[in-house]
Amino acid sequence: MESTRSSPGALPRFPWKIFWVFLIASVAAMAGLLPLVFGLYRKIISNGPLPMPLPVLIAVQLMESALLFAALIAVGLFLAGKVGIAMPLLARWFYRSQRPAPKNAVLGPLFSGLVVGALGLLIFYTCFRSHLPDWPVAAEAALPIWKRFLACFYGAINEEILARLFGFSVVLWVLRKIAREKTPQAGPIVFWIGNAIVAVLFVLAHLPSARIVMPITPLLLAALFSINGLVSLVCGYLCWRRGLEAAMLAHFATDLVVHVIGPMFFRS
Repeated sequence: MESTRSSPGALPRFPWKIFWVFLIASVAAMAGLLPLVFGLYRKIISNGPLPMPLPVLIAVQLMESALLFAALIAVGLFLAGKVGIAMPLLARWFYRSQRPAPKNAVLGPLFSGLVVGALGLLIFYTCFRSHLPDWPVAAEAALPIWKRFLACFYGAINEEILARLFGFSVVLWVLRKIAREKTPQAGPIVFWIGNAIVAVLFVLAHLPSARIVMPITPLLLAALFSINGLVSLVCGYLCWRRGLEAAMLAHFATDLVVHVIGPMFFRS
């Protein structure tokens, strides 16, 4: 049951419909990531003893993921409205919100994501590829396209829930308290400080998976900060200006370029 709304088309105090959509989508995206993970880390998984049979382990991991993301989504949705993070498309679909949707609400973010993905590939192959031979680009290129495609939903949904809906909301809420902002949306200074903090945290969150296949070196950190940091800054800006859905669409398009299209042209 939704909380009481003050006017027709307004978001309730807690948007349960959006909560359940995000939760179901996050679990589905986590399941969609597994084929890529098993493909990239097959040797590591097969060499190490598993604490339980693999099907049981997968089920447990998905249940744990559901509980974790339920908490992240709940906190994020509670704080998003307080710091000015909107979800205009979802609000219109589920609650008949009268707030106008941004122009080019879908194509604009998708195009931005494609540009960022192409720029990220250019930076990687120009500056870092020859110096980071352990980067698993060849292993990823050898995987079927459908595995790489399904993995794009994890970045667009799960990573954006973690980084933008939860992380960005919490950081902006704290910064706005410190700055004593009373405006409906964070001001430019508070936003860019918060966006930079979230970008750093976004990069650091990728270190555990990177450490599985390669040593953490200053050069690797430079690659992650220049590529993943750029993605986070752009998605944060889109989230601030156009809503969370814009960040998700841009992230999906970026991953589509990096993980699906890019490996088709760089196989060696």
